[in-house]
Amino acid sequence: MKRSALYSLHLRAGANFAEYSGWELPAFFASREQEAARIRKTVGLTDVSHSLKIDSRSKPEQPSWRLGANHYLAVGESIGTPPAEGIDVTSVYAALRLAGPRTGDVLNKLTSLNLADASLPNLSCAQASLAHVPGIFLREDIGPIPGFHLLVTRDCAESVWEAILHAGHEFHICPSGLDALRLVPS
Repeated sequence: MKRSALYSLHLRAGANFAEYSGWELPAFFASREQEAARIRKTVGLTDVSHSLKIDSRSKPEQPSWRLGANHYLAVGESIGTPPAEGIDVTSVYAALRLAGPRTGDVLNKLTSLNLADASLPNLSCAQASLAHVPGIFLREDIGPIPGFHLLVTRDCAESVWEAILHAGHEFHICPSGLDALRLVPS
């Protein structure tokens, strides 16, 4: 089974692990219901490194983010058939999911990127520094709840995870597992 770059941190934090698409990741830290409620009310941070990430120079058939001229990134649990020239970069990036009403407040402490809805609306993307590390910001709200997929290289994952938790402390951020994240829309 694969493990994310954050496995050791999750283990020390007392995560309860489960298997997701061949990856061993936190299902929850405290309780699924408490974590989902915290995401809905304030903000939560989830390791979603198991998500497939396909980098392509042509627009894929499935939903994707346009990173630049003829440069696309598809991210998801399953992506279908990637373009012939698509490159699987799943193992290159750690993927974090930051979601909740206080998401912008947390990120504003870690980046100079303009996160206002007018500048970075739902389903848009940007590349900028995140906690002094190059990052990719993929905006994907959960219904009315603001959310981002944050991609950083695996070697920087631990420092970015800890920086986000530190920045979110005053907003009562919680580390959350995939089970909790999946409860949020309900």
